[in-house]
Amino acid sequence: MNSLDGKVALITGGTAGIGLTVAKNFVDSGATVVITGRRADGDSIAAEIGASFDRCDATVEAEVARCFAAVEQSAGKIDVLVINAGGAADEGSIETFPTESMQKLIDVNFKGVFLALKYGPRHMNDGGSIITTGSVSGAGTTNAGSAVYAATKAAVAYLTRTSAIELAPRNIRANSVCPAVIADTGMMTADNGCDEARLLASLTALGRMGRLDEVVGAYNFLASDAATFITGQELRVDGGLTAGIGLPIFNGLTASLEGQKC
Repeated sequence: MNSLDGKVALITGGTAGIGLTVAKNFVDSGATVVITGRRADGDSIAAEIGASFDRCDATVEAEVARCFAAVEQSAGKIDVLVINAGGAADEGSIETFPTESMQKLIDVNFKGVFLALKYGPRHMNDGGSIITTGSVSGAGTTNAGSAVYAATKAAVAYLTRTSAIELAPRNIRANSVCPAVIADTGMMTADNGCDEARLLASLTALGRMGRLDEVVGAYNFLASDAATFITGQELRVDGGLTAGIGLPIFNGLTASLEGQKC
């Protein structure tokens, strides 16, 4: 992994899943790390990995503004901002998904990112790095039952691209990491051999679900000085899911057609 010595990093949604794994990696790589979230036990979670915690609801503008100011005061100007807070839902279909649930997803996945991009840069050093957590849903593919989630993640991609352009005069880079079928993130099933896990695994060209430790390297790279000429990009960490039809799916389809005439 790349060194992040001397960098101050703020990670929203950092108390579990990808956010917590990234936070631990950043601490191990030498950064001073602050994680945010709504959990009451956030202080103890942060202490376990050598980070600090600021309790903040990513969808409440006053809290977001206060959080960034507090982090600058306590840790100094931010070098790396990871905007990771987000959520998903069992949508069913556009026709059946409750409007209230739709609004909640928009609030956390879109409004939360917008607010972080609105208030974060003013508390960052020039030459810093912003990394949003997107998804291959909204950056290359989607599926029935994930319309709102995919739409919000597509919005994240374009907020990130626009921020890359607007912040370029300050040499602040903005990129998005777009994972898919990563086990044990809190929004994805565990890779435990169940039917759902086997189906998800078969969607990727590699024929398996990804692990949290296989995602963290993308964040580490984009946060580091090794990526100073990369901005406005979506980096898909998806095991080849968006490359095309993988052999696991192809072989399954072929087997199902055996004996049938064209």
